Amino acid sequence: MDIRQEVEQILESLIQLRQKFHRYPEVALHETLTTQMIIEELQKLRIPYECLKPTGVVGFLGMKEGRVVALRADIDGLAVAEETGLPFASEHPGCMHACGHDGHIAALLGAAKILKKYEEEIDGQIRLIFQPAEEISAGADLVIEQGYLNGVDEIFGVHIFSDIPVDCVSIKAGPRMAATDHFTITLTGKSGHAAKPHQCVDTTVAAAALVMNLQTIISRRLNPIEDAVVTVGRLSSGTAYNVISGQAVLEGTVRTFSVETENQIKKWIIQIAEDTAKLYGAKADIDYPESLHPPLINNERIALRVYDQAKEIFCEEQLSGVPKIMLGEDFANYQKKIPGVFAFVGGGRTDGSVNYLNHHGKFDFDDKALFYAVKLHLVYIKSVFEKL
Repeated sequence: MDIRQEVEQILESLIQLRQKFHRYPEVALHETLTTQMIIEELQKLRIPYECLKPTGVVGFLGMKEGRVVALRADIDGLAVAEETGLPFASEHPGCMHACGHDGHIAALLGAAKILKKYEEEIDGQIRLIFQPAEEISAGADLVIEQGYLNGVDEIFGVHIFSDIPVDCVSIKAGPRMAATDHFTITLTGKSGHAAKPHQCVDTTVAAAALVMNLQTIISRRLNPIEDAVVTVGRLSSGTAYNVISGQAVLEGTVRTFSVETENQIKKWIIQIAEDTAKLYGAKADIDYPESLHPPLINNERIALRVYDQAKEIFCEEQLSGVPKIMLGEDFANYQKKIPGVFAFVGGGRTDGSVNYLNHHGKFDFDDKALFYAVKLHLVYIKSVFEKL
């Protein structure tokens, strides 16, 4: 299989496919039309499939005895209003493919189209996982619960990022993306008239102090050589300008690369919240559930194998040493069960135009990212099945 030649032949159809999916984004667990469109493409390729519940689909290539591997693409959009003005912009108001999942779908379908031609040379099986609900970190668990990871030896996936130049791809071992925690802190005080603060317990003041105190976790409590983020993304307090607030709610996220750091920060947040509330005469209730997913850690053996194969397709400058990032990915939940590798694909234009970040209403990526994403899928498969 000549990967370069094969991918070049389908590049235009890849672009059209991506634009088709971009027009019809659907949020997590509501990807009904997206699932149907993927099924239609698999049917054109004569690739057997099974539907996930409630959304998503798994295709099957190669039915011989041997190694079983999986390729994964996430398929959900975001509740983001599109502002790109593109001719193929979202036709679903308030919803957008703002994280490249339309490109991930197109790239996996493109790889499937090429691999179908070589199906007889696959000494094993490839599962094509079109996973729902990545944005809420629920989809990988659905795939696992419904048995589609059973018997799979290893898994591979890619992600397009607009802040990585389009000519760069990254396949590295070790920690690559962070564990994602979500916490909610409710402060309860005593409301009253704004002119009589001495008769009240002001949760707005307590909440403001708490936001600042939480910042000391990273700056003063955590070992400086550890990587972590604590962010309060939402603070709601009060009902009117002349009423002292009796309740404030803070919501935030913690990002870490180790379970030990994750658990320690959780303890500190609970302690600081309770102590700060007490200092201001308020009460703190903390809701801090289990992590949505662990850190994404690429298997060293597989990463090195894929990297060695990639050197035959990509030049050294393209195999960029992109650092690990604090964004989360539920691909990590697959890696709890089986070894796997998650690769980064650059989608940022290099012509001087603005590259809006993933999740922005003007997010878009260079079409060449599709070309590289398909190549990476094929590089991975070729590293597994040497006959190809």
